[in-house]
Amino acid sequence: MARTDLTVTAMPRAGVNLAGALPNPANADGHAFVHSPKRQVRVKNTASAARTVTFVIPGELEGQPLPDVPHVIPANTGDVLIPPLGDVYRQSDGKVWINYDDPAGVSVAVYEMP
Repeated sequence: MARTDLTVTAMPRAGVNLAGALPNPANADGHAFVHSPKRQVRVKNTASAARTVTFVIPGELEGQPLPDVPHVIPANTGDVLIPPLGDVYRQSDGKVWINYDDPAGVSVAVYEMP
């Protein structure tokens, strides 16, 4: 399998009802979405163990690879909103790449602010 593209949901000015499941189960091969400074990622974890979601940063600084940025999503009811990601996260294909240490129980959504 390959990295799967996520659909971006436009956030209306009235807001988004955050009740219920997120539309995309985590993919063992990761996800991607087109970068925009107006997009934020929400990750929910229903597994009995914490999960780590990592945003891949491409490139180097003075010959050293830039470190990827992990976010720990708490067990059982972890529900984390990750703020918009800067240009440093944009891959050569124009997308942001997301990796999961274990996709079981993890779901994700991308929202675009108005």
